[in-house]
Amino acid sequence: MNEWQREKDSSYNTKLEMWTSKEAQLNLLHEEIINKREALLRSSKNFLHKGSQNELPISNTDAAIRNDKIIKDINSLEKQLNQSLTEPLSPRFANLQANYWSMVNNMFPIWKKSLDEL
Repeated sequence: MNEWQREKDSSYNTKLEMWTSKEAQLNLLHEEIINKREALLRSSKNFLHKGSQNELPISNTDAAIRNDKIIKDINSLEKQLNQSLTEPLSPRFANLQANYWSMVNNMFPIWKKSLDEL
């Protein structure tokens, strides 16, 4: 073997050792991540299981308070929606809406004709 071939083999062996050590490190890291994931899954399952057993039924007064708050929230949202519906459209939106309906009215006969041809 000549010197060039020995250098080539040495370089290859060095790279192979480097990549082998990196692969071993990655395998260890992968195992650690898998173990942490399994531990987190177990703890979340345990937490959910314990939570369902320890939940007490809500009292009537607490339920009434919660329901009143929900009804007030719904009413305020309804008022906001009604206000936004009664506000005049912005000129930009009105123009866009007019262009859309104009296009629909122009394209509808063409679309209907293409359906009839099928």
